[in-house]
Amino acid sequence: MGLALLVTSVSFAASTSLRASPADAWAWKHRVVVVVAPDVSDVSLGKQRDALSGTEASISDRHMSVIEIVGGEASAVMGARIDVSAPELKAFLRKKDDSFEVFLLGKDTGVKLRSATPVTSDDLFSLIDSMPMRQREMSAGGARKS
Repeated sequence: MGLALLVTSVSFAASTSLRASPADAWAWKHRVVVVVAPDVSDVSLGKQRDALSGTEASISDRHMSVIEIVGGEASAVMGARIDVSAPELKAFLRKKDDSFEVFLLGKDTGVKLRSATPVTSDDLFSLIDSMPMRQREMSAGGARKS
């Protein structure tokens, strides 16, 4: 009886540790910017990288992760390191190809922005700072707008 209970407990623990959705990796912890591009030479990818260059402190302050999916491979390039695969993230976003696109996902995992052109850091941070959850974070934790 004891061994059967132990095996059942271990099996249950193993099955519940599997993620039901890629969003489980960031839900209620991080805001995620996903940048999709066909390859590293994509002009829009270069512009998006330039737009976010030097914003590490602002990204950290806003509990963000920037994930690039380039040539079918996903990697966290700024902010929080979130482990998700390109296929599962693209399926979550309903993104069928590798054409350039930028997504902002809120802590609630909802898509807050979807753009086929690069997004400036000012526009991105202004949008985040206007969100009710971010407003509460700023007032509760003394977070700065930068």
